[in-house]
Amino acid sequence: MKKTDFLAACRTADSRNKALEEIRDKGAEVILATFRMFKNCLVHSLDNAAVTKTVHETHAILTDFAQTVGGYVAITFVEETIFVCGQLLRASRSIYESAREVGKMLSIAGVSEMSFTGDAKEEDLLELCRHFAISVRNPDQRGALLAAKLNRVAVRQVDSTLQASSEEDDLPQMQRALRAYASALVVMRQFFQKVATGKTVLPHRVKRIAQRIVTLAEGSEIAMLSLTSMANAHRDEAGRAVQTAVISVLCARRLTSDRTVLSQLAMSALMADIGRVRVAGKEGLDRYVPLADEVNAAVPPLTSSLFVTTGGVNVQNALRTVVAYEATSMERQHLVGALYRHTMSPLFQSKILYTVRQLMERLAPRDTKRAMSPLDALADLSTAKSIDQTAYKLLVQAIGVLPTGTVVEFETGEWGIVLGPSKTPGAVSKPRIKLVTDRSGQVFANPKVIDLGEPSSGRRFPQISGVIEPDKARFNVTSVLMQEAS
Repeated sequence: MKKTDFLAACRTADSRNKALEEIRDKGAEVILATFRMFKNCLVHSLDNAAVTKTVHETHAILTDFAQTVGGYVAITFVEETIFVCGQLLRASRSIYESAREVGKMLSIAGVSEMSFTGDAKEEDLLELCRHFAISVRNPDQRGALLAAKLNRVAVRQVDSTLQASSEEDDLPQMQRALRAYASALVVMRQFFQKVATGKTVLPHRVKRIAQRIVTLAEGSEIAMLSLTSMANAHRDEAGRAVQTAVISVLCARRLTSDRTVLSQLAMSALMADIGRVRVAGKEGLDRYVPLADEVNAAVPPLTSSLFVTTGGVNVQNALRTVVAYEATSMERQHLVGALYRHTMSPLFQSKILYTVRQLMERLAPRDTKRAMSPLDALADLSTAKSIDQTAYKLLVQAIGVLPTGTVVEFETGEWGIVLGPSKTPGAVSKPRIKLVTDRSGQVFANPKVIDLGEPSSGRRFPQISGVIEPDKARFNVTSVLMQEAS
């Protein structure tokens, strides 16, 4: 099994299996331990007590982690994104910064991936540190680490084609989507961090993220819809912004395939919280900071001002500015009153963005409120008087009456997971479903996909008898989705 296939393989027949959560949580420990080990070996000689101690601690963490993931640990640095065993690193801001520093130090030596076998010993790590220190300290020996003959440890330079968009088309759709999602999170977190400190940041990289989301949506909506299952895992401003952009583009694609229009909407979605981030400041980057009513009411005009400041005065940025202003104003009608005092209607792009942002408030609330399931969030949204019904219908068409990721039980006792809407136009209540377990709870060796909206001639599909809460499923929902989209 390839290292990058690890996430797709994390499927469990028992909800008590926490393998995927362990790789996410322990991946941060591995990165932090590696960071400390490398930093110490650059400052001290290898026989120093500090180096010996950190090597011992790192070895213990790697050994424990290797048992979790099956005996093989790989850390990959792709641009500014970090993967542990093919899984996007989930860590605090400080640990992510430490991880990026490890990547930068390794890049000096021409290395972008390290891997360790489960039986690696402390002396193997010490040898790694020795060659690492030589490569980083001595410009004349940059290749020492790559050329080193290490035991139970391997280093390499990841093929640059993984970073080239022209070659990335050869990767499975899910891997492309995951890479785009990971890159988008990093870019948006850096962007918001600078905005929070009062800096003016030109959104060139944000624009590239928006364009990439549009391109990927053209290639595989299943892969993009699968990413929405991670909404609750990334409830910070950056995570919500990326999720909002993805869903907004999927909705707008029901009306147009114009890349320029879709990219503009994605840009508005990615940057719509720029005003709130500025007033919340640094404290708002790592925790929810409630705003006083008078401050919150000033967010829409501040958002517009920052859009112009960062994007300049031009027709395209004017459209993005209006969409963001209208969407954020509609969210604050209870504070600022009706938009334009009902003298004008908002742009339809603004209605789509507002509707999707209201969905995100339910799927990934900023505060400590319990997140709703996709089905409950969609049902709750249908009763909101402020939601434009046409925009809501587009949302339903994009994600389905039973949204992607919903776990269902059939009258036959089989369990399945919704992959997305039916391929039959108009059959929004009859999604495509992947059957995962039989009536006894055993995972099918060869799960099949059925489209309830496209039954074969003379055939009747079983009826859905109920919806299962994700935390009660017999399998890992996100992993099954990602496996299907790969």
